Amino acid sequence: MTESPRSRRSEGDSTLDRLIRILGAFDAERSTLSIAALARRAAIPLPTAYRWVDRLTAAGLLERSGGDVRPGMKLWELASRSSPGTSLRQAAMPYMDDVQAVLRQHTQIAVLDAHGVLVLERLSARGAVPNQATVAGRMPTFTTSLGLVLLAFARRHVTESLLADHAAELGAPVAGPGHDAGPGNARGVVNPTEPVLRQQLAETRRRGWASVDGQIDSESTGVAVPVLSPEGHAVAALGVVVPRSSEFRPGLAPMLLAAARGISRALGPQAAMPASDTVFPQHPPVALPGTGG
Repeated sequence: MTESPRSRRSEGDSTLDRLIRILGAFDAERSTLSIAALARRAAIPLPTAYRWVDRLTAAGLLERSGGDVRPGMKLWELASRSSPGTSLRQAAMPYMDDVQAVLRQHTQIAVLDAHGVLVLERLSARGAVPNQATVAGRMPTFTTSLGLVLLAFARRHVTESLLADHAAELGAPVAGPGHDAGPGNARGVVNPTEPVLRQQLAETRRRGWASVDGQIDSESTGVAVPVLSPEGHAVAALGVVVPRSSEFRPGLAPMLLAAARGISRALGPQAAMPASDTVFPQHPPVALPGTGG
């Protein structure tokens, strides 16, 4: 009997390889999976998936609900204790609460991730405009105000590495897989070309903030500012999503900049965390022509 490629792959895997793929099979759009779906997404045989589910459920890392499984509370507990994003979220929440109390729309904080913009927290209100961001979900990097701010104020080699690694996406439609903003794809959202993106990043650095109208949702405007480390690099992006007709639009950037400065002060010396250099560790810092670094 001929072995399937998946069977050969799973037999050559280490225990850690399988564990990573099993836990990585869950995402913001698929927080609950059948065991058969988990086996497919983790590329392991179904009998192996059942054994892993039994072991991880016993350890509290997964939970079973009928025939489905989902991440367990123990996994959340471990991640919450050790994640650098936890300290950032704690520092940001009082300032996010203040902004949200005024706007009553959406206030969110995010960090740069190799696969997009990772949203750490979002505050929303009943009746607010549509917003595709979800906590622990990812947004597109090149078509959101959060992404533009994170790229514009990242260390230069991080920005250059990200643009190099995602060059094929520039000028192309925003891909659904890998982004939790998939519904925006139905509207034909297209990433900017590299020259246009570089102009946008230069303008964002000059102004100190970014604004994007109606890219993901036609009714809304996103405005974001950087939360800076002591060295002046983006630790995170603080942003809001409001109606395009909002009366608050002229004052959004000053309000967010004041809140971001408060978050930076609250973080103190630890504001170098999460380190942007870890986003693309395979790319060392580079000296660009005419920049000196």
